[in-house]
Amino acid sequence: MMRAAFPAAIALALAGCVTESVSEPQISAAPQGIEFTDFTDDFAAFWESSRQLEGAARVAAFKAHFEPLIPGLYARDKAGPYDYNDFILKALEEFPEKRGAIEEVSRGFRAMAAPARASFERAFGPMTGLPPVILVHSLGEMDGGVRTLKGTGRTLIFGADVIAQNHLKHGIQPFVHHELFHVFHGQSFKGCDAVWCGLWSEGLAVYVAERLNPGATDAQLLLVNPVPLRAAVDADRRKALCAVIARLDSTDSGDLFSGGRTTGELPARAGYYVGYLAAAEA
Repeated sequence: MMRAAFPAAIALALAGCVTESVSEPQISAAPQGIEFTDFTDDFAAFWESSRQLEGAARVAAFKAHFEPLIPGLYARDKAGPYDYNDFILKALEEFPEKRGAIEEVSRGFRAMAAPARASFERAFGPMTGLPPVILVHSLGEMDGGVRTLKGTGRTLIFGADVIAQNHLKHGIQPFVHHELFHVFHGQSFKGCDAVWCGLWSEGLAVYVAERLNPGATDAQLLLVNPVPLRAAVDADRRKALCAVIARLDSTDSGDLFSGGRTTGELPARAGYYVGYLAAAEA
């Protein structure tokens, strides 16, 4: 199993902490178009039309407005330990100051993403089985990710608000490569809830983005939020990686892949960098 490669790969990265090979997927030679929908204008329109509403009434109106458009995306009451309704209200309150950058992402997204897809396909072959792609206001939750939504099924979601905050200043190509790799990888690796699956998936995505973008900075490789992960882990790499090895089979990833909190010997989102180290060794 690929899971068996992780202790060995991380041990090599540690230089002393303590596989099954995977065949190349068969790729069709025919490129495929992408079904793309931009919902950022809908967010702006709702903000305009709902300014007279407050609190719970505005949240309820928001969910009612978007459920027919993007079924299931915003239909939550909780986001981990947080009240998701607070995310909605905060995004609406902050929209005027962030609107310009979000609209810049919306206007240029296709032009910015197209070269990334072209260079990805030069390395991996034409993409097939592509899910629909949507551009949304993610309420500060994500820059990109694959989710299963009601109606559309498996969907590649890009968050224009977080892209504007984290990627506009240095270009989005490494980030788009990261997300395209998840789509590509997901066709042959279905994943699981265990920590080692998240490390393999996210670590490979970071590694591929680095290989396709020589000289990419840690910011471009998604390794600086909420703290510079390379420096934080490398400060005591043995301690951090051995802590990850002890959790490989756990289904509680804690803060390894989310940026909400830092606990113990591991900085929040440390799984991205630790997974990268393992993938590079593997």
